[in-house]
Amino acid sequence: MLHLLLCCAWAVAGVSGARARPTHFENSFSPSDVLDLRVFLSPTVHFTMFNDTSALKWFETDIPYDMAAEERSIELQIPTSDHLRANHSMFAHTFMSKKGAAIDPKDPAYDRWSVTHNVFSLTTAGERLKPLGLYKLLTGEPAPWEEELRRGAAADAAAGRQGVYVPYWKPKLYLQLIIDHEERPLELMPYTYEQYLRANRLLQGHRFRPLIYVNELMVMKMHWVAINESLPTLPLEVTFKPLPAHRFQWMVNLQSTFKVNEETLGITEKESEDMRGMFVNTNPVLLYTTVAVSAVHLLFDVLAFKNDVAFWRSVDTMEGLSSRTLVLNQIMELVILLYLREQDSSWLVQISSFFTLVLGVFKIFKSFTVKKLDAAKSDGEESITDKYDKLAFRYLSPPLLLLVVCYSLWSLVFHYHRGWYAWLLESLVALVYGGGFIVMTPQLFINYRLKSVAHLPWKFFMYKALNTFIDDLFAFIIKMPTLHRMSCFRDDIVFAIFLYQRWVYRVDMSRVNEFGHRGEAENEEGKEDDNVSRRAQHSANLKTTEGEGSATAKRKTGKKSGKTD
Repeated sequence: MLHLLLCCAWAVAGVSGARARPTHFENSFSPSDVLDLRVFLSPTVHFTMFNDTSALKWFETDIPYDMAAEERSIELQIPTSDHLRANHSMFAHTFMSKKGAAIDPKDPAYDRWSVTHNVFSLTTAGERLKPLGLYKLLTGEPAPWEEELRRGAAADAAAGRQGVYVPYWKPKLYLQLIIDHEERPLELMPYTYEQYLRANRLLQGHRFRPLIYVNELMVMKMHWVAINESLPTLPLEVTFKPLPAHRFQWMVNLQSTFKVNEETLGITEKESEDMRGMFVNTNPVLLYTTVAVSAVHLLFDVLAFKNDVAFWRSVDTMEGLSSRTLVLNQIMELVILLYLREQDSSWLVQISSFFTLVLGVFKIFKSFTVKKLDAAKSDGEESITDKYDKLAFRYLSPPLLLLVVCYSLWSLVFHYHRGWYAWLLESLVALVYGGGFIVMTPQLFINYRLKSVAHLPWKFFMYKALNTFIDDLFAFIIKMPTLHRMSCFRDDIVFAIFLYQRWVYRVDMSRVNEFGHRGEAENEEGKEDDNVSRRAQHSANLKTTEGEGSATAKRKTGKKSGKTD
C-alpha cells in the first residue's frame, strides 16, 4: 500500500513538473542593469585573489547592459617576472557584475546570477623565430632587434636543438560582452551559442548569464611579443565593447572556417591571418560591398585581358602608341614578380603577376614587329609618335634617374638588408611604386601633343579604369604596403587624366586625323572624298565600321582612277 502511494506521488510530481517546465531561455541580466567591469591578472586559472589590489589591473563602472555602451580601453605595462620567463602562464580574469554586486563566491552576499566571468591565457608557446640576418651593407652592423634571436639560435645550434618553443605574450585583449535581450524558445537556441554558454558554465536550466567573449580573431600572431630578458615590461592593451548575439555567432563560425581552410586547403598561416584581419577589422557593410564588387572586378579583368589581346593582335601601326612605355612597364612587372618571390608572397599573387608579364612580353614583340613594318613603309622621316615619345622621356629620364640614385643611397646607408640582392630588389620596387606615375605620363604627353586619343584601346582602358576604382575599395580593407596602397590612387589620377583627354579630344569618325587616316568613309554613292583612308586604322575601336569603310573607299578609288584615264 505504501509502495502504491509513493508511485502515485512521483507520478503527480512528474506531471506537475512537466506543466511547470519553462518554454523560453531567460537572461539573468536585464536591459536596465548597470554593470561593473573588473580585470585581474593571476598566474593560476582558478582565481582566488579577490582581495589583492595588485592583481586588479582595470576597473570600470556604470556600464549599461546595452549596445549603447561605449567602447573603453586601457594600456598597461606588466612587469616581466621570472615566472613568465620560465615559460609559465599568466591569465586574465574578467568579471562583469551588476553594480555593487559581490564577485567573491565566499562572500555571503554573493549571487551567481548577478556575476559573469571569463578567463583567458595571455601567454602561449611558439617556435622560436629565426633571425633574418639583417645588417647594414656598408658597415656590416647587424640589426639590434635581432640580437636576442641570434643568441637563441646560437644556443640552439650549440645544443643541437631544432624547433625550440619559447614563451610569447599576447599584447592585446579584446573583451566583448554579448548583448542578448531576445527570448528564445528552448528548441530555437543556436547550437554554437548554447555550447559556448555551457562550456563557460553560464547556462543552468532555463537561465543563463551573459557571455564575455574574448575575441582572438583580433590578436594575430604577428602581434605576439617574445618573453625574454631584454624586456623589463610587457605591453597589454585591454579593450571592452558590446557585441550583439548574432554578430558573435558569425565571428565564431568565421573562426572555425579559417581553421578548416588551414587544415584542408593548405592555406598558410600568414594568408589566413591576412584574411582574418580583413573580415574582423572591416565594417560589415563595406565588407559585403567589397565581396559583391569582387565578382565585377573578376569580370572586368577577363574583359580587359580579352580586349587587350584583341587590340594588339589587330594593331598594324604604332602611330600614337608609346613602345618605350611598354618596355618600361614590363621591366617594372618583372621587378615586382622577383620581389614577390623573394618575399615569399602568395602563389595566387605571383601567378597574376606572371600572366601580366607574359601578356606584356607579347605586346613588346608585337610592337617591334609593327615598328619594322612602319619603318619599311616610311620615307625615312621620324614619325610624330616617336618624336614626342623621345621628347617625353628626354624630360622624364633625369628626375627618374635622380630618384633611383637618391633612394638607393639612402636605403644603403640607413636601412638593414639581408644582402646586396635584397637591397637591389627593394630599391627597384620602391622606384616602381614611386616612379610609376612618371612612366605612365609619356602616353599622356603624346595624346596632348597629337590632340587625339583615337589611337588608344579604349575598351581595355575603360575596363582597367573601372578595376582601378574598385582597387581603391580593396586598398582600405586588405593589408598591403603603404607604397602599394598609394599606387592605387596614383593610377586613379592617371586614368582621370585619360578620361579628361577623351572628353577634350573628341573622336570625329568622319574627320581625317593627324596621320591622314579617317574612321569611316561616306556612304553616298558618287561623292568624291579627297581624304580616303590609306590603311585600316584602329581596327579594335572601329570594328563595326571597318568592312563598310574599306569597301566604300575601294569603290571611290576606282571611280577616281576611271575618270583620270
